[in-house]
Amino acid sequence: MRKIIISFCILFAALSLKAQSVKGIRIDGGNTPILVYLGGNQICLPTTTCFIANLNPGHYTVEVFATRFTRPGERVWKGEKLYKDYVYFDGRGVKEIWVDGRDNMHPERPDRPGQGEHRPGQGEHRPGYGYNRVMNDQLFQTFYNEMKKEPFKDDRIKLLNAALAGSDFTSAQCLQLTKLYTFDDDRMEIMKMMYPRIVDKEAFLLVINTLTFSSSKEKMKDFVIEYGRR
Repeated sequence: MRKIIISFCILFAALSLKAQSVKGIRIDGGNTPILVYLGGNQICLPTTTCFIANLNPGHYTVEVFATRFTRPGERVWKGEKLYKDYVYFDGRGVKEIWVDGRDNMHPERPDRPGQGEHRPGQGEHRPGYGYNRVMNDQLFQTFYNEMKKEPFKDDRIKLLNAALAGSDFTSAQCLQLTKLYTFDDDRMEIMKMMYPRIVDKEAFLLVINTLTFSSSKEKMKDFVIEYGRR
């Protein structure tokens, strides 16, 4: 009887931990002290690692600045911007963002030359930095076929997130992926995920215009306008 009670307690504890699993975005500055802002609001004091917990699914503007550790009562110093991106969090698990100081600065925006452009030899050792990485046609066709084979939406989203971590895309490629879905809401979710990594944003209106309903098109246009203001 005692063994049964102990086993039940262990099982209950395991289920409780599973129910309380943490989800959010983790920003790692390596050896560099950083300040992290989410949606324009400071999230943490100077630290090398910041975890933003229990976020709802959606897009978030994440900014990271260099700083230095302070003494009690000393004013926090906000230095050079090391990272800025409009990050999509799917509400599951932990999304990792790595920022290693000046040598691995993440570009400000993939579609604006001259702002944080990737320079050869800078940050080459860490995948996911630099935006001149449009997926070539052959690789995209393989990726598209893998997406098409996935029977469940969640698995497709995971696969797409993995691809977005290391590649840019064209509007035409985005359009092809949205055609895997029937309903506007699903297609809009793909568009919103991919838009920050689209290299020819001037052509993205053609993707938006494939949506079925006018209300959906207006929502996507509002999203694009809001993104441009960030």
